[in-house]
Amino acid sequence: MYMKKVMLPFVLFLLGFNAISQAQLILPNGDFEGWSLYTPVPPSQPFYEPTGGFFHTINILDTIPTPPGITVYRCDTAHAGSYSARCITRRIDVMSILIPGVIGNIKINWARNSAILGEPYLWTVKPLRFQGYYKSYPVNGDSTGAILLLSKWNTATSKRDTIAYNKLIFHGTVTDWTLFDAEVAYRNNTVMPDSITILLLSCGGYNASNMFGSVGQVGSQALFDDVTLTGLPPYAVNDLIPQETTLAISPNPASGFIHVSMKKAVKEGRLDIFDAQGRLVAQHPMVETTGRFSVNSLSSGVFYYRLMGSGQTLGTGSFIIRH
Repeated sequence: MYMKKVMLPFVLFLLGFNAISQAQLILPNGDFEGWSLYTPVPPSQPFYEPTGGFFHTINILDTIPTPPGITVYRCDTAHAGSYSARCITRRIDVMSILIPGVIGNIKINWARNSAILGEPYLWTVKPLRFQGYYKSYPVNGDSTGAILLLSKWNTATSKRDTIAYNKLIFHGTVTDWTLFDAEVAYRNNTVMPDSITILLLSCGGYNASNMFGSVGQVGSQALFDDVTLTGLPPYAVNDLIPQETTLAISPNPASGFIHVSMKKAVKEGRLDIFDAQGRLVAQHPMVETTGRFSVNSLSSGVFYYRLMGSGQTLGTGSFIIRH
């Protein structure tokens, strides 16, 4: 459960505050309390990655031969709790490419040398509002921002249809924790999305179609904490699998087969696998604590899994296929 605080909306209204009222933080690790230390091969420096499987960074780019440096940090200045996420804009000098500080549903596809946006949308209802807290320290008139995108794959056009899109731009220096709160802007409220993308950015000029085409100022920073959506059940997406049913996929990256193991079998267990576009590409029963499944029919890239048990989502995560 990702609840960090319960607000009293009537009291806060009397005090003249806007706040996330009586809402649980339903996004996995949306309070950015969970981080794990990743230690790459020297001389690359260790860096923190958010846990929970929903939010990611592009800090792994720091390990390539022309590193842009770390662009997201675990920060001990928090709106509540112990930590927040600090994003900073940097540049690859030898290539003159601006690298936005970004934390969200973003991963690097090493097989295609590109960024992958989005996670499978696992809720059965649509969100109402996009909320969170931020601080902003732009450089030379720059701006910071936050993006929410809900989309659905259109089989007729072989493209993604935008169901809802919010791009919030924060101008000027903001030194106090400030609430952003926007009604989800639906372009098509009759269709259920199958993919969700949230990006929290130190670069208001982020280019979603070409990350390396972003426009901004090196050194601009933004802090984010307690990011959530409203109108969704808090138990619908839980990326932290209960300890007694902890699931592991190996090898990762995989080629040929994946081996799946759990500490404890689940009733009516099933493993769903989605591609980077959020399309269901495979389903496997998980009636035992272990399973071995072929991935030969799947192309190289990042895939997402969802562990189901008795019709409920018990956990989600990702793995890489590299043929």
